[in-house]
Amino acid sequence: MNKSIPQLIGHIGFIILIMLSAVIANERVIFIDSAAQLFEMIQRDWFVIYDHRYTMVVTQLLPLLFIKLQLPLQAIIVAYSISAPLLAYGAYLIITYVLRDVKLGLALLLPLLCMRHTFFHAISESFSLMIYAILLTALLLHRPKEDTGIIRRILHAVCIALLTAAAVFIHPIGMFFVVFLVGYFLVDNKFRPNLSLILSFAVLVLCVILRSTSVSGHDSDYLPTTADVIYAITHPANMKVVIGFAHRLADLYIYPILLYIAVATYHIRHRQWIRLTYGILFNVGFILMTAIVYRLDNSAVCVERAWIPLIFFAAIPFMCEVVLNLSLRGKQLWLALMAVVLVLGYMKIIDTSKHYHQRKAKIEQITELANRAGTHKMVASHNDLDGVFDIDSWCTSFESMLISALQGPNRTINIYIEDEPLQADNPDYGVTDAFLAVPWWRLWNYSTLRPRWFSLPEQPFVKLTFNNGDPVIESFLSN
Repeated sequence: MNKSIPQLIGHIGFIILIMLSAVIANERVIFIDSAAQLFEMIQRDWFVIYDHRYTMVVTQLLPLLFIKLQLPLQAIIVAYSISAPLLAYGAYLIITYVLRDVKLGLALLLPLLCMRHTFFHAISESFSLMIYAILLTALLLHRPKEDTGIIRRILHAVCIALLTAAAVFIHPIGMFFVVFLVGYFLVDNKFRPNLSLILSFAVLVLCVILRSTSVSGHDSDYLPTTADVIYAITHPANMKVVIGFAHRLADLYIYPILLYIAVATYHIRHRQWIRLTYGILFNVGFILMTAIVYRLDNSAVCVERAWIPLIFFAAIPFMCEVVLNLSLRGKQLWLALMAVVLVLGYMKIIDTSKHYHQRKAKIEQITELANRAGTHKMVASHNDLDGVFDIDSWCTSFESMLISALQGPNRTINIYIEDEPLQADNPDYGVTDAFLAVPWWRLWNYSTLRPRWFSLPEQPFVKLTFNNGDPVIESFLSN
């Protein structure tokens, strides 16, 4: 089959992804983790790493460069938004043109079939993880031949080590990706480990040990405990992440399930019982672990991030085995179907953007009202937000500052959402030279603000309420 057609699909797919990331960059970036990270990057003028996820620096390089150049805020946001798609496109070019594996290069687009709300989580650990893992897959699959020069073999080994570390340090779930790949290629090699597999596994063990010596936040609970297992067994109705999976099955997770069926059928037809057994055991184990560890997550972003690895574990054997052995007509049908579902995926991502656009538009409405009233610092109760925003966020403070500052630094507003009812005598509301951030970094002094992008006057907070969804500034809470 002519390689130009699948290559063209890949180029078009990634160009659309990059363009889409640029067009809806504000909706994609200014939400929860991504908004907090970008705000901190601007304030610190440096990289911002959470929970020892050091690989984040790769997708922070371009926005940090724009910050160093003191470019407009909109340019910085766009740079942040397109960084992960650019990384994926670069990986596609390497796999397709250097390693000459078009089918595996196209696998980089398959995560889009399981992304809707996660597309608007531009901090992108899950998506970046699959980029590194598929690059690692390509290197493990295409080892240098015995007569290859020593420099090329050393370079290949270094790349395997770096990609293994990159996968583990972008997110704790990365260790399972590497375990899957090492096991998959070990089975493929009839349990005869080669140097590439030994190196990848050794680096994996080393990275896990390093992570285990200092973990915090979300990274301290990515393996189920005995108490977690008991809770899951005794409270099946509370397994929110499983319920979320079931609700999104037809829209998102039918794709990996169909790939699993195709792979299992292929293994059964060719009597590859060991590969079939390995795939079933690994995936069942991963599904059980995910269901237990993330059992209480019920937001769209959390549910999608928890289950999106399934597309990777299905796509690797599908691309490496099934597609490789399809007839010419089968390959043509597969490419046509992939093109169709990718278009559907893009359309559904665009449709999902309306929720994030609504949130942005509402904050812009509040910005206009606040600037007319001459007040820039507001606090609202979560109880008063019913129906105001399509989606919830713990990061409204940073989001409001970023969205309002797009109109100019002097139009910056700070909206803080209290989980509890507002108390007029709260001393925080009377502080004039600080703004409220997020619960674990509550008061931030004005001296942290960089006037090139943000500016807030010295004034106390006012109370923000809503009347049928319209913002109302009621009164000062403290003087």
